[in-house]
Amino acid sequence: MTIGYQSSFYVTGGTLQRDAASYVKRRADDELFEGLSEGQFCYVLTSRQMGKSSLMVRTATRLRKEGAAVAVLDLTAIGQNLTAEQWYDGLIARIGQQLDIEDEIEDFWLSHDRLGPLQRLMFAIEEILMNRFISQVVIFIDEIDAVRSLPFPTDEFFAGIRELYNRRAESLRLRRLTFCLLGVATPSNLIQDTRTTPFNIGRRIELNDFTEQEAAILARGLGRDEETGRKMLSRVLYWTGGHPYLTQRVCQSVAEDESAVDARGVDRVCESLFFSSRARERDDNLLFVRQRLLRSEIDLAALLDMYSKVRRRKRVRDDETNALISVLRLSGITKAADGYLHVRNRIYYRVFDREWILANMPDAELQRQRVAYLKGLLRAAAIATVIVVLMLLLLFTAFEQKRVAEEEKARAQEALARAEEATRMANERAAEAERQRELTLEAQNIAASRLSEAEQERLRANLMTWEMIKEDSNPQTFRAFLEVSPTKEIASKARARLRAISASQSAPTTGVIRGKLYDAATSEPLAGATVTIKNSENESSAVSSIDGEFLLAIIPPGLYSLSITHPQYEKKFLSSFEVRVEKINRISRAMGALRKEEKIRQD
Repeated sequence: MTIGYQSSFYVTGGTLQRDAASYVKRRADDELFEGLSEGQFCYVLTSRQMGKSSLMVRTATRLRKEGAAVAVLDLTAIGQNLTAEQWYDGLIARIGQQLDIEDEIEDFWLSHDRLGPLQRLMFAIEEILMNRFISQVVIFIDEIDAVRSLPFPTDEFFAGIRELYNRRAESLRLRRLTFCLLGVATPSNLIQDTRTTPFNIGRRIELNDFTEQEAAILARGLGRDEETGRKMLSRVLYWTGGHPYLTQRVCQSVAEDESAVDARGVDRVCESLFFSSRARERDDNLLFVRQRLLRSEIDLAALLDMYSKVRRRKRVRDDETNALISVLRLSGITKAADGYLHVRNRIYYRVFDREWILANMPDAELQRQRVAYLKGLLRAAAIATVIVVLMLLLLFTAFEQKRVAEEEKARAQEALARAEEATRMANERAAEAERQRELTLEAQNIAASRLSEAEQERLRANLMTWEMIKEDSNPQTFRAFLEVSPTKEIASKARARLRAISASQSAPTTGVIRGKLYDAATSEPLAGATVTIKNSENESSAVSSIDGEFLLAIIPPGLYSLSITHPQYEKKFLSSFEVRVEKINRISRAMGALRKEEKIRQD
């Protein structure tokens, strides 16, 4: 690929000619032209090398083409070691030269020597310029910050411009007069005397950095193909942020360096131009920014401290009334975006870094900041230590809780195992007891079959004993049976507890049931309990006496259910009572005695 460049394409110093190929048109071009064409007083106040003078030249050319009378005053060309009269005379003389009315201006100036310099300037503008020209008259005043170097105050100069602006309300010809002020200043800097009304007129024109779309024209001078040029320009803007001077400077160096063909090549060029120790001391723009910051008339320590905050991306609000912020903006090192200050570009961010701030900080303030920095480190270390300790405590607590939980779980499993073993053993004992009761019942039945009639009468007189269980005990349901036998003989094959004897003899058709209730825990008689025996056809109830005894009415034989209830005790429900009445009503004592240790068994 053949690489070439146009040595005159880029302009890296001074004002661009009105037909310069590398001139980048911005929104400010149209805003300034439209404002001045409409007769508005305008001002373009920003940092150096932002293209103010080039904008002025282009706008003046456009206005002249529209028929306006235009004069351009560069205050640096008037001089500094002058008296007030010489300085004002120089201003009006340059206006006369540019508008070809020099003789008329000189005659007017000499003929009004009784007036002060400012009065003669204002009268000459009003009487000579406005009478001579019927078109729009525009006066550009460039480098207005040069007035700071004059040996006399110039507040009255800007006050006079404001007075001409205010008089336009009553003078038609003054409405054709327009001023445009350009320089490195703020409106509040133009009039220093607090007793004089500030310079608060006109329209501010913001002169911003190039956008990528606006700067696209600069790729033509790189001497690369279109795609390569576009990518390399994008990398240039990555470093310069669209700063007019820096962008033209880097583009020119890239165009001259045939080895730079990609982003790495652009980075190498920037390193050579700005980042070496020698380059930082020699580049005009970096030198201006540094001097503007370090030689300002305000507190240097406070200024560098505020810049440090901006560089560390702290939220510093843009406020033109703040002298520190005004210096930062006019030096060009910062710009405003969304109401807050930001470092203007990556070149400034890297050149004017933390080491540069510390190196230029006044000794006392530097010492204070170092102490504050060390305190901050200690504070951060203390906080970090507390956080680590808390984390360790939380971790230890978590492990301890886990260990306790595992131990509790183990104990619970062990207790459950013991409970299951106890239940198993209790069931085995209950089963064994049940077998013993069955054997006893069988033995009693066999013995009963051998009893005499009188003995059977004695047994019949025995009371049936029922044991009640408190409500707070484990509720159980027990089943037992009533048995009424007609004869002495009991079948030897009778099955456990549930069998009655078939009788061949005739027998009475009714019988009674007696019983006694007592508390299972205290063995005390239980009074006030209701005992009910019933089936689908018959029902009989009785209430236990103070001795716990009850007597059910005469009932016919049959299969009954029996329930015992009491307000303070669990209900007992005993089903399948078979009542057979022949000669002898007998209640099996084995059925009536429900012992405390048997209450956990269900049949």
